[in-house]
Amino acid sequence: MYRVLRRLQCVPKSGHLETRNIASTSKLIVFDKDGTLLSFDKPWLAWCSRLKSGLAEATAKAVDQDMTRILRNMGVDMSKEEIGLGRFAECSQREVRRELTEGFSATLQRVSKDEELASDIIDSCRKEGDGKFPLTDVKTLFHDLKKRDYKIVIATADCDQGIDMFLDDNFIREQVDFVMSADNHTDFPPKPSKISADKLCEKFGVDSSNVVMVGDTPTDIQFGLNGEYGLVVGVTTGVGSAQDLNLAGAHVVLDDLSQLVSVLEGSHIGNSVLD
Repeated sequence: MYRVLRRLQCVPKSGHLETRNIASTSKLIVFDKDGTLLSFDKPWLAWCSRLKSGLAEATAKAVDQDMTRILRNMGVDMSKEEIGLGRFAECSQREVRRELTEGFSATLQRVSKDEELASDIIDSCRKEGDGKFPLTDVKTLFHDLKKRDYKIVIATADCDQGIDMFLDDNFIREQVDFVMSADNHTDFPPKPSKISADKLCEKFGVDSSNVVMVGDTPTDIQFGLNGEYGLVVGVTTGVGSAQDLNLAGAHVVLDDLSQLVSVLEGSHIGNSVLD
């Protein structure tokens, strides 16, 4: 089931909602990665666990409480093995790395350890296979979109290393036309920047009304709204709930991506309309 939060056209006098056929006009679709195409919790909780183990080993567990506090302040609860909305989920990997490095460096200094150790441990946390937790059959989804003449963009807060793992682990490198990542923020500021939203339209020569944005956080939704994209789709497979995405202004909220193509083609009308 999916929930239509705001229609794209009008409410006729009969009171029934109309939906225009998005697939007939949209030529560019922009996906968030983590929480949308790829499981957020599995790879990143594993990453945090490696970070925790590395720091514990280096300091004989002297910084465990500090580490738990720093991660929790960013939205990561290791005791519950949950990642919620917060800086870890919604900021770029460069920002997350910088904040963790600064926090752990201060802690390491307190226990008379080299503060650069934090950076070294963080660098070692990424492992091969972190991209092998897709939330849908991404290759088939992208194939279906390509048959419908969509250009495909991945707009993520992750760094190129993580993106390369995801593209190669899921065999989709040739299907993706462009990646907006933490490593090209000089040209494309991080979501929800209107500058980047507009530059994607310019890059592909499409009108903003012919662009679809798909993501799992309010930041993703705001990115699509800032760009005045024709359709902004939220998915509840990541850290954002239906209520979070609704409040952020998503046009449509899906339980997962299995119905995305149907929504784009206008072949399904929402089973319910949220107030």
